[in-house]
Amino acid sequence: MKVIAVLIPTFTIEYSLDVLSGIADYFRGKEAKVVIIQTRIPGVNQGAFDYQYCTGFEYAKAKEVDAVICVSGLYASQMEEDRLREILKGYEPRPVISIALDPQTKNSYVIQADCRKSIKDVVNHLKREHDCKKIAFFSANETRSKEALERYDAFTDALDACKLTFYPEMVYDGNFTDFKAHDEIIARFKSKNDIPFDAIVCANDMMASGCIRAFEEIGVRVPQDVKVVGFDDAIVASIVSPKLSTINQDIYSQGYEAAEIADRVLNGEKMKKVLLNPLVTKFRQSCGCIGMDRSMPIYKNVDGEICSDLNEKNDGVMQFVNALNEKNTIVTLIDTIRGFNTLKQMFFSLKFIAQECALGGMAVHFFKDVQLIDSEQEFVMPDEVELHMYYTDAKKSEVFRPGLFVDPHKKIFSARSMGDISGIFLLNPIFIGEANYGYMLCRITENKFADYNVYLKIIMNAVAQAYDYTSKIQEGRNLERENTDLALQSRMDELTGILNRRGFIEQGQAALDLLQETDTSGVIFFCDMDGLKKINDTWGHEMGDKAIMLQARVLKDIFRSSDVVGRLSGDEFGVVALGMKIGYVEHTRLKINMLCKKVSIENQLPFTLSISLGAVDLQKSSVLKQLLSEADKELYKEKVKKHARQ
Repeated sequence: MKVIAVLIPTFTIEYSLDVLSGIADYFRGKEAKVVIIQTRIPGVNQGAFDYQYCTGFEYAKAKEVDAVICVSGLYASQMEEDRLREILKGYEPRPVISIALDPQTKNSYVIQADCRKSIKDVVNHLKREHDCKKIAFFSANETRSKEALERYDAFTDALDACKLTFYPEMVYDGNFTDFKAHDEIIARFKSKNDIPFDAIVCANDMMASGCIRAFEEIGVRVPQDVKVVGFDDAIVASIVSPKLSTINQDIYSQGYEAAEIADRVLNGEKMKKVLLNPLVTKFRQSCGCIGMDRSMPIYKNVDGEICSDLNEKNDGVMQFVNALNEKNTIVTLIDTIRGFNTLKQMFFSLKFIAQECALGGMAVHFFKDVQLIDSEQEFVMPDEVELHMYYTDAKKSEVFRPGLFVDPHKKIFSARSMGDISGIFLLNPIFIGEANYGYMLCRITENKFADYNVYLKIIMNAVAQAYDYTSKIQEGRNLERENTDLALQSRMDELTGILNRRGFIEQGQAALDLLQETDTSGVIFFCDMDGLKKINDTWGHEMGDKAIMLQARVLKDIFRSSDVVGRLSGDEFGVVALGMKIGYVEHTRLKINMLCKKVSIENQLPFTLSISLGAVDLQKSSVLKQLLSEADKELYKEKVKKHARQ
C-alpha cells in the first residue's frame, strides 16, 4: 500500500483547509495511506515550544514513505527558499510534489498558480468596463516572498499589455496584512481629494480589506470613488462591505492535483514536471459589477456572466453550527481527560475520545526514553518506539501495550494497529515543553483540520501528563527506574514537592497554549512570600524552609489539581490558574490569607505566613515568561500597598 507524507506548517488558516481538503478528497477511498504532518516553520515559533513540531520532518523520511507532498508556498512565505530546498532534498530519491515553490530535487514536480493571466484580466476589466486610467497596487514586496514578487511583476506586465501607465509612486506595501494596509492609507491620505488613483489592485484580500476600512474613514466611497480588487478569495472577501472583487486561486484544486500527481507517478505514469493552475476571477461589489442592493452571493466572471458564489464558507448559519459543534466537542473532550490520570485509565477512554473527535482510529507511540529537545539543537530520532495503545474502528479493536516496537526510520505505522488500513492520517508529536515522548497517529474521517488541531493539542497534553503520572507511580515501585528517570526528577522541587522553575515553565506554557488555543480564560499569578528574610534571621533557616514548605502547601490546597503550581526561586511561586477570570483574583487572595493564618496556628508557628500576589489575564502575551514579568509588576504594586499600610 502506498504511503504519502504531506508536509504543511499549520492547519489553522483557510489556505491550509482548502489544500488539505483537496488532497484528502482525492485519496479518500483509494488504497493508500496519506500521513499529514504539521511541522510549523523552522525558526518561526508562535508558542514557546512550537519548535517541537519540526520533528515531523524526520518522520516523513521513514523508508515506508513513498512520496512527499509539500505545501511549500506557506513555508517560503517566512523562510529562505534555499533552506526549504535543502530540507526537501533530504527526501530524495522519492518523488517530491510541491505546491508553489520548485523544490529542484532529482524527482520533483511543482504546481504553480498562473496569476499573470488573471491579473491581466483584472487590469483589462478595470480599464474596459470601468474606464480606470490610474491603477495603484498594494504589494507585499517587503516580505520577499515568491507570491508577492510574482503578483507585483504580473501587475506591471498587465499595465504594459493594457497600454496603461505604471506609476511607481502609487505602489504601496502592506506586508500581506489588513492593519498595515489600513495604516499606510491613513498615513498618506486625509480625504478623497488626496487620492491620486481611480482603482487599486491588492496582492491579497487582507490588504484590500484594510484599504476599504481606511477609505471609509477618510470619506472615500468604494466603488464610486475608487475600485478595489483583492487576491485569494478568502472568507473576508465575502463578508467585507462592499463584497470584494478578487481572484480565486482554487487552492482546493491545487491540493487535489498534487495528490493525483503523487498517485499517478507512484503507479509508474509520466507526468509534467510543472503544472500551471488556472485561476478564477470574481468581480463583485467593490469594483461596481454587482450592485450594493444585491444580497445574494453572486459574481461576474471575465465574460460578464453572472455566477453563483454560494458555498459553505460564506454561509453564516453553517459557520455558526460548525463552531457550536466544535465547542461542544472540546468541552466533552476536556471533561473526559479529567477522568483519567494514568495511561491505562486513558486507554479505557480511547474509543470514546476517538469517536467523539471524529477519528477512525488512534495509535500512541512512545520512545524508550523521553527526549529533551532544545530549540537550538537538531532532533535526532531514536531507533525504536513502542506502540503503547491503539484503537481502530476499521478492525473494531483496541489494545493496550501489545508489545510491538518499530524503528521510525523505517516505519511509522505498526503492523497490528493501522499498518494495513488505508485512509487519511494525522501525525502529531507528543510533547510538553522540552520533553518529547513520541508521536500519535490519528485516522481522520472528516476534513475539519482546524478542529482536529485543537483536539490533538488537548489529547497530546493529556497523554504527556498521564505518561509523567504513570512514570511517577512506577518510580515508587522500582528504585532503579527512579534513579534513571532524570526527565521527571529534574522538574520537581525537592523541598516542597511541587514543580521547580523548569517544570513550571514547561507545564505552565503547555497549559497556557491550550487555554489560548481553545479561547478559554485563565490567570497567571506571580507570588512572593512576605518576610522570609526576617524569618531566617530571627528563627533560623530551618524554620525558613518549613515556612516555604507550608506556603507551597497553601497554594496547592487553594488552587485546583488541574492548575499548574511551581516554586520559581527561594520564596517566589508561580501559578497558571486554568479557567479563572481576573475578577476572581481578589477572592482568591482572601482565601489564601485565611488559609495562611489557619496553617500558621495549626503548625504553632511563631509568625503568621503571608504572601503577596501579582496577577494578569491572558490578554498581554502568549508566552508564560512574559506574563510572569507582567504579573511581577502587579506584585510590586501589591507590595507597595502593604508597606503603606504598615
